[in-house]
Amino acid sequence: MAFTAMLLAIAAYLVPLLFVSAMPSFEGVTTWSSISNLVPGMSHLEGLGPASTQGEAAHIPFYMSIAAPRGLPGNLTMYRNKSPPLFYIHQNQLWHYHNESTILPVNVHNSTQAAGLPLQMIAETKPGGVPGGKWRWQGTMLFYENGPQNNQGLFYSCQDVNGLNGLFLFLQCSPPPSGCTPFTIHSFSSNRMTS
Repeated sequence: MAFTAMLLAIAAYLVPLLFVSAMPSFEGVTTWSSISNLVPGMSHLEGLGPASTQGEAAHIPFYMSIAAPRGLPGNLTMYRNKSPPLFYIHQNQLWHYHNESTILPVNVHNSTQAAGLPLQMIAETKPGGVPGGKWRWQGTMLFYENGPQNNQGLFYSCQDVNGLNGLFLFLQCSPPPSGCTPFTIHSFSSNRMTS
C-alpha cells in the first residue's frame, strides 16, 4: 500500500513533465517581436538630427509618428515615441501599418499657405496629395522625389499655421524654416526592401 502510494506520487510528479517536454518548439518562426517579416521592409522610422541623442548612453530616439489617436489619419511628426508606428514602402508609396485592417498611405500635400513650409506629410485614408511623388531608400535614409527634384533626405519638424506639429519637406535646397528642427529619417531594419 505504501509502495503503491509512493509510485502514484512519483507518477503524479513525472506525468506533467512528460507533457512539457512533448510541447512543440517553434524556433525560427516569425514572432510579434519581428513583425517586419510579415510585410517586407516594415519598420519604425528613426529621426536623426541636432535634437537627437544618438550615440549617448541614455539615447531616447525620435520616431516618425502620427499626431492622431492610434490608427487614425493625421499629420506626421517627429517625437520620442515609446511605441512608434510601423511604416514601409510599396510601389513607391510610403504606408503606415496599424493592423491588418488599417493601412494608411502617407501623402505629401502642398502647404503654400504656411509661409516657408511648402510640402507637408499627412497619413490619410486614400492615396493622394501632390501627383507624381515617389518614396525610396538610399542606404538607410528615406527620400522623397518628384520628377527630377528630391528632398535630399532632409525633413523638418515644425508647427503648421494652426499650431499643430507636422513633418515638412522641400524639393530644393532651402535654409531651415524658423522654429523648425531638421531631421533625416532612417530605417535600420535589416530586411527592408528597396522598392
